[in-house]
Amino acid sequence: MFNTILVALDGSPQSLAVIELSRKVTAGHPATIHILCVVDGAYLLPEENYFYLEEQHATEASDGLIYPPADREYQAAQETVNQAVGSLRWENCKVSGLIVGGEPTQVIIQQAARLKVDLIVMGHRHLSSLKRWVEHSIVKEVIDLAACPVLVENEETEQSC
Repeated sequence: MFNTILVALDGSPQSLAVIELSRKVTAGHPATIHILCVVDGAYLLPEENYFYLEEQHATEASDGLIYPPADREYQAAQETVNQAVGSLRWENCKVSGLIVGGEPTQVIIQQAARLKVDLIVMGHRHLSSLKRWVEHSIVKEVIDLAACPVLVENEETEQSC
């Protein structure tokens, strides 16, 4: 039985299937679920490298300027996390949301260790053979580096190809 779970989401259409898989894994027993959305660190304006869902996001940088691309990126991540947290809340389940800036594989592994999770749940992008040559597989890297089991949602969506 898994008591502490990290659910890594990227906001893709497959995120809904990952959330549903997480619900199935935790159904019927108390669990703590940490929803994680990783964004490019350049899009997080304040000094801290991560924000908990309950904290307010500053739309103004320390130089007093507003950066619309950074704000849009953060808002999309926050929407993804909010949707997942709302969807996974029930009586025996504690759910928290986290947005972290950085390289996805490193952030997922670091947060899994910091939160002492029993399981990582994430989605798999179905890349074409050509894209696999160009882009690295985050899922493969997480599976290779994780100190806990990794459960991968393999449902293919139209936009994940």
